Amino acid sequence: MRIGLCTTDFKGALPADELFRKMADMHYEVTQLAFCSVAECGFTADHEIEIPGSVSPDALQAIRSASRKYHIPIGAVNGTWNMAHPEKSVREEGLRRFSGFLDAVSELECPIVSLCSGSRSREHLWRYDPATALPDAWEDMLDSMRRATAMAEQRGITLAIETEAANVIDRPEKARLIMDQVGSMNLKMILDCANLFHAGEATPENMRPAIDRAMAYFGGDIVLAHGKDIRPSDGIAFCGTGFGIVDFPYMVDCLRKAGYAGDMMLHGIYNENDMPGCYDFMRNVLAR
Repeated sequence: MRIGLCTTDFKGALPADELFRKMADMHYEVTQLAFCSVAECGFTADHEIEIPGSVSPDALQAIRSASRKYHIPIGAVNGTWNMAHPEKSVREEGLRRFSGFLDAVSELECPIVSLCSGSRSREHLWRYDPATALPDAWEDMLDSMRRATAMAEQRGITLAIETEAANVIDRPEKARLIMDQVGSMNLKMILDCANLFHAGEATPENMRPAIDRAMAYFGGDIVLAHGKDIRPSDGIAFCGTGFGIVDFPYMVDCLRKAGYAGDMMLHGIYNENDMPGCYDFMRNVLAR
């Protein structure tokens, strides 16, 4: 299992060579790339749509060159926009951009694109709104998901979703339901154990039951693992890998038993000084 880093953990956009050099210096072996992390792309994500509608040939070449130079392949690319936004125009703009975005991902020969199932929040795609739990939000998200998956099928790209307390798909059973309703081999799952909890649920005693529940619903459909961590609190307090209560040895054991052969992308670190230690922590977990 290769250990990777999500490029959004770095602050702002960096030139591609500097971005990949930093990861190589910390011994990361693969990455989950966001185009907004690469200065040559000239793209800034907003609170609704985090993907560009196109990426210039020069920017793609800079990414490919840096990836080869530092021997860090691109295992996944962030393809997130608010698939359940209350305004149809926002959902349609996300889908319009998604086609050109997937063409750029194809140029990078990346097999996996991560998604966000979205929220009814007008403020941010990762922010909770009570209307997110209503049936019409599910129907709008389902329409977005079906159309996005059809685009991915045409290009041989796998789309990967994850549970997230603020989003439409907030529980493992909903992840199972969306995969069954879309009915495509190109729609799979990300296992992010820190994202298995609603506010106040993240406790050490709840950890293994939550992982077991996720594996029971979608263990055979996991194509990407996220090594994000969470602290116990009355709310949701994400933190860097190894600084919280996620039982990573148990998570890895469950993934191996399920036949998982993908990568472990660390995420939620944000402090560059912690990134080398987080890599070492996960390397020790995987060596057990």
